[in-house]
Amino acid sequence: MPHIKSSSKNEARFPSTAAATALAYFLALSLCYSETSSEEALPRPFPTPPLPTKILAVGVSEDPPFDIHNSDGSWAGISVELWQELAKELGLKYEFRETSLPGRFRGLAEGWLDVSIGPLTITAPREEVCDFTHAYYWTTLAVALEVTDSFGGNNVPFGFTYFLFLWAVFKVAIGLLVVMAIVAVLIWYVERRANAGQFGNGNTIRGLGTALWWSAVTMASVGYGDVIPRTLIGRTIAIVWMFASLVLISTFTATMASTLTAERLGKQSGIERVEDLRQLRIGAVLNSFGANFLESNRIAFKPVPFDKMFDALKTKEVQAIVYDEPILRYAIQTQFPGKYKVLPLSLGGELYGFALREGSTLRESLNRVLLQKIHQPAWQTLIDRYQAR
Repeated sequence: MPHIKSSSKNEARFPSTAAATALAYFLALSLCYSETSSEEALPRPFPTPPLPTKILAVGVSEDPPFDIHNSDGSWAGISVELWQELAKELGLKYEFRETSLPGRFRGLAEGWLDVSIGPLTITAPREEVCDFTHAYYWTTLAVALEVTDSFGGNNVPFGFTYFLFLWAVFKVAIGLLVVMAIVAVLIWYVERRANAGQFGNGNTIRGLGTALWWSAVTMASVGYGDVIPRTLIGRTIAIVWMFASLVLISTFTATMASTLTAERLGKQSGIERVEDLRQLRIGAVLNSFGANFLESNRIAFKPVPFDKMFDALKTKEVQAIVYDEPILRYAIQTQFPGKYKVLPLSLGGELYGFALREGSTLRESLNRVLLQKIHQPAWQTLIDRYQAR
């Protein structure tokens, strides 16, 4: 049986002293405002619809630090305690019903839930199946990465990823040497007689060595000028090699940048471009705001269950998790301190609200009390209590 709660029960309360101070402050401010700006006084408030007397079914799901299911079966967290304050203020009776993220919206649409609470991002598609209260929390998406050394080797100087990096460098270097050798043979062959003084004076080994030196400095755009082709064919090869070298060096640079993308993301203070995510194996929770964001930007990701996000990072199934920043931070602080880190995605924010049945008469009453609560000092105290852990 679900645990039934009403406004008469002993619930988590906002600090009474802070609330009283805030109330006195706002009363004094409103009196001052009415005296100095009476011409801007609002009309008489409209009446609110009657509140339901039945026991409301409130959908919740484990989403720390917003919805936390305690070992004794009770619920706590930022969203839960805010809801408890609203219900107490309005005299609502309710019972929590645990469900999933999709279930919180399906329950509203099918009628077996009256309210859904938690870190529910207000989006246009969700608004089409339910009503939302005013937003009570603003946040942004973030990326969770494993804390590693400079080469992603889990703080091991010569880890597996380090050798993968060396192997990538080795393959590119071998490719460049092969191309350089081919060009060296060609330039030596066409210059060995007309320009014998610079290409070995008949000594094949010395001539090929000089040609390889010329090929290397030309590719590096150094061009010391100590070896200069003189024949028409030799100079044609030199011109073609100069332009081809630009392409080869660019390819080398791009390969190294791709290999070190994860390391670069781990060092920077934030990810500022969507393209920064494309080089990583990304994980995201299905139907979450993060998954929708990745889909809308056509970024491939691996679906992972909410409670398996960090397992996927640990087993290397994914290199990064995209999810809501406060939830990632809370999980790392309480379960994986020092093992993972969070990088905010500076690509816009998201707003959390409570979800209600479409056309619910609760909406107006909840909105009025909600706006009062989130502007009181006790609201920030509540947030800090969970996010500072």
